[in-house]
Amino acid sequence: MSSLSTKSPDRETVPAGADEQLVEAVKKHQSGQVHEAVAIYAAVLEATPDHVDALHFLGVAEHQLGDSHTALQHIGRALELAPDHADARNNRGNILKQLGRLEEAEADYTRSLALRPNDANALNNLGTIRRARGDLEGAALAFREAIKARLGHAPAWQNLGNVLRDLGRPGEAVDAFWEALRLAPQSADSYRQLGAMLASAGRIDKAIEVHERWLEIFPDDPRAKHFLAALTQEKVPDRASDDYVRTTFDIFAANFDNELAELEYRAPALIDEEVARLCGPPQPRMAVLDAGCGTGLCAPFLRPRASHLAGVDLSPAMIEKAGKRGLFDALAVEELTAHLRGHAAMYDLIVSADTLVYFGDLGEVTLAAARALRPGGAFVFTVERANAEDAPAGFRINPHGRYGHTRDYLLRSLTAAGLIGPEIRKVDLRKEADQWVAGWLCSAKVGQLSVRPNQES
Repeated sequence: MSSLSTKSPDRETVPAGADEQLVEAVKKHQSGQVHEAVAIYAAVLEATPDHVDALHFLGVAEHQLGDSHTALQHIGRALELAPDHADARNNRGNILKQLGRLEEAEADYTRSLALRPNDANALNNLGTIRRARGDLEGAALAFREAIKARLGHAPAWQNLGNVLRDLGRPGEAVDAFWEALRLAPQSADSYRQLGAMLASAGRIDKAIEVHERWLEIFPDDPRAKHFLAALTQEKVPDRASDDYVRTTFDIFAANFDNELAELEYRAPALIDEEVARLCGPPQPRMAVLDAGCGTGLCAPFLRPRASHLAGVDLSPAMIEKAGKRGLFDALAVEELTAHLRGHAAMYDLIVSADTLVYFGDLGEVTLAAARALRPGGAFVFTVERANAEDAPAGFRINPHGRYGHTRDYLLRSLTAAGLIGPEIRKVDLRKEADQWVAGWLCSAKVGQLSVRPNQES
């Protein structure tokens, strides 16, 4: 996580002697009244077009409201007027990082640190860039420098924990996460990260304690409820709740693509290979649905095959990012099974990359997918792998909150939905803690003269 200031300007960044209008705008900005703040910043600039702080803060607000292009223009103008404005450089670095322009972001963080060497926020942000670029040791060094500059910097402790985990040093990672939680006991993210690390280290009892405390403090947090069920194996839902999925992926959306790149995420490429095997060379003739499209990572290889490309996802933030690719003809924020039921015989191809890992029981969703396909249509998806001895019901929820499925269960589900020619093969989906996550690549088709199951679901 990059530190602070693209959300709202720090109080300490308000210049001494600032005029009353700017002070009022900053107060509104910090209290979450971003649109009102933008109006005042604009009024200040109308009177004084080269007002450096108004340009800077306006850019921060514009980025927060989703207009990163204009934000970069305004902060860039502020830096033309005041090249040594450390806060503006740090903020521009944050925006560039979120846009994936890592080299430019690193240059801004480095310049900000040259101007203010012990700036804990800039050091923390530099660490996030190094981690994104694969320099884990360099990232750890930057996070430790941030902590040295400000011992109570909880985000730096959290980020250090993530890097130590990535470096295969789980004991040190747990210690870092404990310190982050001590410093930020009201941060749900602190509980999430510590609990996940304890679970992955096999310390399930301790992980349960952390999640119970999380749920005490945040009784309505769907993530705490979901993970506690996964850890205790009590009151396990047949699939993750809509609230859990929506909350989780709205939070992840901003850095989703970068994080998956770090994990060597392979599901879209695997699905592309299977679609090519089933459908042959790309021709823009099919109606295609990306089911659980996320930010649209499958869209580049689906677009050449599609006369109409649709995407559906529960997360509005994910759908917003998918829309920015400019590759979809239609996007919907909707629960997947409900969407499929509302689009009977609409699609020639449905793909789903690591979405059904949030379903345990696949009966309803596979039947809905079969009914949403036209005769001859194909369904291609990935899920995580479970062994029969660990999942006697055919599926199980894992401590990390995702479900795994057995081969036999997948075959039964596809066959029961009336799909034919199922193919299921072992694949590696992505890396976690430097280990490949075992998965299945699955495909099946609707017969040309298919007789659909007539039971209602």
